[in-house]
Amino acid sequence: MNFSLIILTLCMFAALVVFAKILPHQFVRFKIINRFRWIIKSLSPPVPSILTVFIFSFALSAGISYYQKPLPSVPDEFSYLLASDTFSQGRLTNPTHPFWKHFESFHIFHQPSYASKYPPGQGLFLAVGQVLTGRPIVGVWLSVALACAAICWMLHAWVPPRWALAGGLMSVLHPLLIFWGQNFWGGAVGIIGGALLFGALRRLMNHPRASTTLIFGAGLFLLAVSRPFEGFLTAISAAVLLIIWMVRQTQFSKITLLRSVLIPLGVASLFIMGMLASYNYNLTGSVTRLPYQVHEETYSPTPLFLWGTPRTELAAYNPHLKKLHYGWAFDIYQRQQDLKGYLNEVSEKTTRIIGQTIEFPLGILLLMLPWIVKERWGRLAVILVLLISFIEIFAATFFLAHYLTPIIPLIFFILIQGVRHWRAAGWKSRDQGPLFVMGFCLLFVTVSFLRIFLQYSNPESTPRHEIALRRTELIEELKTRPKKDLIFVNYSPSHDPHFEWVYNRADIENAEVVWAHVLDKKENSKLIEHFANRQIWWINADDKQVKLKRVPRTSQKTKSASTAATTSDS
Repeated sequence: MNFSLIILTLCMFAALVVFAKILPHQFVRFKIINRFRWIIKSLSPPVPSILTVFIFSFALSAGISYYQKPLPSVPDEFSYLLASDTFSQGRLTNPTHPFWKHFESFHIFHQPSYASKYPPGQGLFLAVGQVLTGRPIVGVWLSVALACAAICWMLHAWVPPRWALAGGLMSVLHPLLIFWGQNFWGGAVGIIGGALLFGALRRLMNHPRASTTLIFGAGLFLLAVSRPFEGFLTAISAAVLLIIWMVRQTQFSKITLLRSVLIPLGVASLFIMGMLASYNYNLTGSVTRLPYQVHEETYSPTPLFLWGTPRTELAAYNPHLKKLHYGWAFDIYQRQQDLKGYLNEVSEKTTRIIGQTIEFPLGILLLMLPWIVKERWGRLAVILVLLISFIEIFAATFFLAHYLTPIIPLIFFILIQGVRHWRAAGWKSRDQGPLFVMGFCLLFVTVSFLRIFLQYSNPESTPRHEIALRRTELIEELKTRPKKDLIFVNYSPSHDPHFEWVYNRADIENAEVVWAHVLDKKENSKLIEHFANRQIWWINADDKQVKLKRVPRTSQKTKSASTAATTSDS
């Protein structure tokens, strides 16, 4: 959070205080607040509140996508879409294509099978959308709506019902959740897992039930298939709290805890380990080797943690991919190997966490942090959020906001506690607290919708978006033609590897459009012969206006096509 935003937050805080003090309290209370009281009361019970939050979130995501169609543009998104395409066809992975070297790309691997490197959680939700509607983005909307609903469900065990509803609605309008509802890499699956985990934890402490333990196990499963490392840290934290409670409590017998907690949790844990082992085995040939490991050991010299040692004996692969793995990614690791660079990166990560999770004007609520930590669960929530955030900041090589999705439900608990404390603060009049909260809610909602309008009402003009749009246009253009197509992509030596074109469907052999890297003439000729029934094209990815250029089929078609695919126009 930059200095100007801090000043703006403090100014808005002062304005809200003035707002609460000068407005006619009785008029506002009886003419405005009380008119909405019956609506809040009717929507506050668990089922109506959870359904309200779910429907609101789904409708908002779908509405934004209507005005600006989400297009995959980041390499991670194409990797998740590969997983979605694979799962939607009833497979866990795909066989390695005989000409796989033409199809190498970021965040996927081709040996020992062809698959995404990422855990399967996000891909599964995308596959639901793809199977039900033919549009993976619908699975994104569903996952975000379920994440907001799960936060609301969790909060029902942590705060009174009307505040659980408020927390759920706050999550719907939070910029991160809105953003994750408009791209394919998302972060909602980890949020669902974290919310189920912590919601079940509090419920187990109030009344142990086997059904609640299975929900706890479902949270563990979603964390394992979305954010394994951060999910593991979160799961350990929750398990420690549960064990401490079981040891200290005297209300329930050991037999009750055994039947209601330990046995169901053991069964759920065995199921999770079995599912993960099976998934790993199908993709990598080993029950203990993660797909992520296979990718990193094949392509990346960069350790995931700062204390790791760079890999030095990687097999040769496409030079275009090497520019990213040995350039941008490895540079981030190297910058953090001296004290100055390390402290700069820590500062940048910290700023990113605060700026993306505590968006304006939510910082006003954290002014109540000294009072929030006086309560047991508020203190525990703050400790867990700081602990896992610090591990990411100080130990991990890379950091993005969705790494923290398992603890984001706790952040919403902290924020809603801030609202409650502002309402109950030591105001001179008991009506000033509700007025302050009403003013804050109006400010938050106004800022949220203004942010949505400014960000999504006009099409993006970033280079990445323009490439994604042009790539999509080319695919749609080729789909109107009777023949299937093969497109060779040529990159100049100075091409930025962040702007990638070569991504393919799960079933490369039968895809309508196949994208391929230009290799040497011999390899290009073999690929052209393999796809003898396709129209052959090539593009120069660095042209200002990328256009399809037909490779003619002459009597010496293999030779001429190969030559054309290997050269670029001057």
